[in-house]
Amino acid sequence: MCVVGACARPAPAPARGVPDASLVRAIEREPVDAPTMGSLPSAPEAVLSSADDGVSAADSARSAPALHTVPFAAGRSAFVVMPRRRGERPRLLAAIHGVCTPPSYVCGEWENAASDHGLLVCPTGNSSCGPEGTGGPTWEGPFSGIDADLELSVEAVRQRLVPSLTHAGAVLVGYSRGGYVAVITAVRHPGRWPFLIINEADVDLTVPMLRGAGVRAVALIAGEWGTQLTGERRTAAALMAEGYPARVWVMGKTGHPYSADIDAIMQEALDFVLSQETQAAPGDR
Repeated sequence: MCVVGACARPAPAPARGVPDASLVRAIEREPVDAPTMGSLPSAPEAVLSSADDGVSAADSARSAPALHTVPFAAGRSAFVVMPRRRGERPRLLAAIHGVCTPPSYVCGEWENAASDHGLLVCPTGNSSCGPEGTGGPTWEGPFSGIDADLELSVEAVRQRLVPSLTHAGAVLVGYSRGGYVAVITAVRHPGRWPFLIINEADVDLTVPMLRGAGVRAVALIAGEWGTQLTGERRTAAALMAEGYPARVWVMGKTGHPYSADIDAIMQEALDFVLSQETQAAPGDR
């Protein structure tokens, strides 16, 4: 799933030091504009796998996930993993990639976990790392533009593939720099993203911030040999000390890139955050 040269050495995540107050100030400086959906690019979505979208429940456990690319802006598309279960409204999973790391890597490496839990939408960033578009995709600010692109990609998938798709019970995933963006996005829209999974991004998280954003649970993931694990463990411990649902997973024998068992880790992380769906909200305990 990894594009050669684009994700073998992902750029390092920002150093710890994006405090609660700084996140809030960054958000307050930018207006929260609801994105408007214009006409979609005329090119039809490209089917990346031959899996049948109409697979029966009995066959779902044996089938490979159906993968699509869905255009949402000029020259840009979202990497989409379809749910294995059919006949019901799928849970929305969305992911924001990091620097020089394409969606086919950031999301494709755990496509089985995604397909077991819902429908995954991974928009391609608004810029690239290399000259003249030769490098992997990345994101450039402002936050409001990234936020709008995320919603445009979800709406494109809704229009083209799954009209019933909503944000109810949605999970937002962020990898590396995308982890910082994911937290800001959740804070900008209280209640829109009730579950967060942050991978390789040591973001300062506090219980008041998460409660205010309507986030019910957080999973944190970091590489054993990387620079983000110590801080993520400290953050999780502080959250749990206040009774907030948080947990850390360690990717063994790796630094910033994914470990070989990332699909299994994401299965557990998704199970963990979604186990809080039927529990009382952290602020109500």
